[in-house]
Amino acid sequence: MHLQFRKRKLGFMAEQEISIGPDTSRLTELELQTYRKALQGEVLAPEEPGLASLVERGILLANTHEQGRYVPAPSGYLQRHLTAAVLKALTGATEALAGIPAHVRELEAEQQVYNHSPSPVGTMLLVTVPEVNAETIRTVQGAEFEILTAQPGPRKPKVLKGALPRDLQAAQRGVTVRTIYRTSGRSNPTQRDWVAMMTRAGAQVRTLGEDFLRLIIVDRKHAFFEVFGEDGAVQDAAAWYTQDRGVCAAFAAHFHHQWERADPWVPEEGEGGVSPEDGTLTTKMQRSILRGIVAGKSYEIIGHGLGFSSRTVTAQVSALRDELGMNTVAQLTHWWATSPERLLP
Repeated sequence: MHLQFRKRKLGFMAEQEISIGPDTSRLTELELQTYRKALQGEVLAPEEPGLASLVERGILLANTHEQGRYVPAPSGYLQRHLTAAVLKALTGATEALAGIPAHVRELEAEQQVYNHSPSPVGTMLLVTVPEVNAETIRTVQGAEFEILTAQPGPRKPKVLKGALPRDLQAAQRGVTVRTIYRTSGRSNPTQRDWVAMMTRAGAQVRTLGEDFLRLIIVDRKHAFFEVFGEDGAVQDAAAWYTQDRGVCAAFAAHFHHQWERADPWVPEEGEGGVSPEDGTLTTKMQRSILRGIVAGKSYEIIGHGLGFSSRTVTAQVSALRDELGMNTVAQLTHWWATSPERLLP
C-alpha cells in the first residue's frame, strides 16, 4: 500500500510515496547500521543495505548539497507524518471494506444477466441492526417462490408496519409466504392487523405455544438465524446469514416440522386459538393445556410454557368445557383420557 505525504527536504517541500506496512517504523538490523553510518556523516553508496527503504519511508533525507550523504528526519516530524500515513491507510481500508457488499451485489447482478448460478457461500455474521435489515430486505425482495419466517418474539408495531408493503408485494406476486408466531401474539392488535392483511393476500400464518428458533428462509437458498452468546442468551441485534444449501435445507425441514405442529391463524375464524380445527373439538393449544393438567401442572406453569398468563389458560379451559357441555375440570380430564384427540399433536 502506498500513501503520499509531504516531507521537508533541506529547505524545500517534495512529494513522496511512503510504503505502509505492518511495522513501518521499526528498523531491521541492516537498516539500523546504515542509519548509524548516516548519523556519523559517512558517504553512502546507492546500494547500501537498507538505504532505499530508509529514504522511501522518509526516515533519512538526502543532502542535495553533498552527494551520498544523508540526514535524519526530525523525530517529531517523522512521527507525525508516519502516523498520518498509517491513519490514512486505515481509513482507505475501512472504506474498501464497507464497499465490498455493494461490489459483490454488482457482480451477482452481472452473473444473473448471463444466467450464471453463483456457487453457495459460507456463513456471515451480521452484527448490527442496519446490517441485518439491509440483507434481509434485499433477500426478501428478491424472493422467487418461497419465504418462510418464524418469529418467536413480539414484533414492534413500527417493524410490522414497515415490513407490510414488502411482505404484501411478495405475496401478491405469487411467492408462498408462511409465518409462525407465538400463540401469545394473537392478542397483539398490530400483529392481528398484519395477519388479516397478509392472509387476504394469500399468505399463511400459524401460531405455536412453545419456544422455537427465529428464522427467515428464502427460496431454500438464503437463511437468517439467531446468534447465541457463550451464556446461551440470544444476541438481539445480530444474525447469522448463510447461503449454504445444506444448512438452508436443514432449517427449512425444521420450519416445516414446527409448521405441522402449529395452529392455523385465520382472523375470520376467531382469535386466540378458541375456534376448533376442522374435524376436532380441541385446538392444539387446548390439547397442550390438557396434557399439562393431566401431568399435574398448575395453570401458571402451563401458561408460562405456552407464552400466556394463567388467566388465558383458565379462559381456554372454560371455553372448552362450554363447547363440550361440562361443568367441572374433572369431567373435562375424564373426557380427555378417553378421547381419540389425545393422540393428536
